[in-house]
Amino acid sequence: DSRVKSAKFITSLPFDGIAIGGESIGYNMAATKKIMDWIEPLLPKEKPRYTMGVGFAPADLFTVVEMGIDMFDCVAPTRLARNGALYISPASGGRAKNKYRLNIANAEFKKDTWPIDQWCDCSTCRGFTRAYLHHLFRADELLGLRLASIHNVRFMLKVMEQIRAAIAEEKFEKIKKEWVK
Repeated sequence: DSRVKSAKFITSLPFDGIAIGGESIGYNMAATKKIMDWIEPLLPKEKPRYTMGVGFAPADLFTVVEMGIDMFDCVAPTRLARNGALYISPASGGRAKNKYRLNIANAEFKKDTWPIDQWCDCSTCRGFTRAYLHHLFRADELLGLRLASIHNVRFMLKVMEQIRAAIAEEKFEKIKKEWVK
C-alpha cells in the first residue's frame, strides 16, 4: 500500500523521471519484480524510470529492462572487483549458479594465461592474463583492484550495449535466453 501511495504521489509531481529505490530494490530481485509489478501501471510511460541499486549480477539487467526500467546503478561491480570477483559471460562459463563470476584469487588461476573473459573488450582483458591478476590479488597489489574494477564496470556496460542492440533488432528474448539460464 505504501509503495502504491508513494508512486501515485511522486508521479503527480513535475519531475523529469521517476526514481525507484528502497530496501528490496536490486538487493532482492524477486522482491524487486514484485514491487515493480505493483507500481508499473502507475508510472508514466513517457518519463524515464531509474532503479537504485540494480546491477549485482548481469542477469539482473535483463530483469529490470524487461520491467520497463531505463536506468540503474549499483556499487556491486566495483565492490565485487575489489574482492576478486570478476564477471564472466556465458561463453566463458558464466551461469546463475556461479553468479556470472569467478574468484580470481582461487588457485586454479595461478597459471591461467587466458583473459578474464574473451567476450569482454576492456583494457584489462585485452592486456592482462588471469594468472597475472591472480598474482596481483595474492600479493595484495593495488593494481589488481584497479584492473578488476575496470573489467567489471566495462563488462556491465558491454552487457547493456548488447541489450540495447537486441532491443533495436527485436532480439531481446533471444539474448536473454543466452544470459539467464
